[in-house]
Amino acid sequence: MSHSPISAPHFVTPAGPTEPGLRPDAPVNRPLLMVAMLSAAALSALSGMLSASMVYLGGKDLADQNVRNAVDADPAAVGLPADTRSADLQRMSPTAWDDVVTHWQDTMSARAAFAVALAVLVLVCALLARNASLWSRATLSVAVLLGGAFPHVLVLRDAPPTGLYVAGLAAPVLAVVTVVLCWLPPVGRYAKARSRS
Repeated sequence: MSHSPISAPHFVTPAGPTEPGLRPDAPVNRPLLMVAMLSAAALSALSGMLSASMVYLGGKDLADQNVRNAVDADPAAVGLPADTRSADLQRMSPTAWDDVVTHWQDTMSARAAFAVALAVLVLVCALLARNASLWSRATLSVAVLLGGAFPHVLVLRDAPPTGLYVAGLAAPVLAVVTVVLCWLPPVGRYAKARSRS
């Protein structure tokens, strides 16, 4: 009668995520914060495109209203005496007023074109950030801050009409929301889980 040697039991540890509650073969679900981050980035870009389209559609009338608002709100800020009104300036020299409005329309159009280009960049970066990799979240953070803040802060500073003000304000606010959501822990955990699967 032969005796076989007794050996210790052998356990195989499954490969995969080591986080508690995660099965190695389970699909990785996109967290709600990730969806909110991508939505905020897209809305920031769309807000930028909306404000740019308002500038293009408003044309010279929008530029005229913007110049009037700036002069009437604070004439000293635009280099005029404190008691100056836009109607007085337009009556005194209609040609000079028209030149100022035309120049301002050109400035607004250039800013709008820049805002559209940055909005497209934000949308591309948001598409790249779907898997939440570190490099894509960093790129999205930089792009959304540039696209959401830079041209729109200039617009907000220039006494725009109400509709343009609201559209211009939404872009930087949503940009900040996007950056905050990019770096919350659940998004980082999602990126790690995606890289392991």
